[in-house]
Amino acid sequence: MKIRMLMICFVVWAALVPADASALSCAGPPSVEKSYELYDAVIVANVDDVVRKRNSMELKLTVLTSFKGIEERNLTVAEDLTWGTSERGKPYLFFLKKKDGGWENPLCSPTKMAGDASQELIFLKDKEIPLKAFEEPKANESAPMLWVVPVTLMCLLSALVYGGVRFGKRRKGKND
Repeated sequence: MKIRMLMICFVVWAALVPADASALSCAGPPSVEKSYELYDAVIVANVDDVVRKRNSMELKLTVLTSFKGIEERNLTVAEDLTWGTSERGKPYLFFLKKKDGGWENPLCSPTKMAGDASQELIFLKDKEIPLKAFEEPKANESAPMLWVVPVTLMCLLSALVYGGVRFGKRRKGKND
C-alpha cells in the first residue's frame, strides 16, 4: 500500500515539474558604457501616467533629457506588468529598446530613478541630444466643418416642421 502511494506521488510530482526552467540572464546590470551601446534610446523622463493593460503596462512619459535615440518630448513606452516598477509622478533614467514600431522598457534594463543615477548621468552629460521644440497644437482646418452638417440638418428639419404646420393650418382653414 505504501509503495503504491509512493508511486502515485512520484508520478504526480514528475508530471508537475517543468521540463525546462530558465532564470533571468540579467543577474548583474552592465556598466553604463555597455548599457549605452546595448539600448536604442537613453532618456531621463517623468512618468505622467501608468496605464495597466492585460499583459503589460503603458507608460506615458514627458522626456526631460535625451542622450540617445529620442527627440520627441512625449512618449509612450511598454513595460512588463510583473516586473515593471515605474511610478507615476517620478523621474527615471530609462534605457529603452525599439520593439514593433514602439518603445519598450525591457525586463533587464538598468532603468532607475533619476535621483539614484548620479554616476550614470555623469557619464551621459556630454551625450545629450536636443529635443524637438515644443509645438502648439495646430488648429485643424477642417474643424469648423464639424458644425456645418448638424446646423444644416437642424435648418432643414425646422423648415419641414414650419412648412408642415403652415400646410396643416391652410388645409384646416379650407375645411372649415
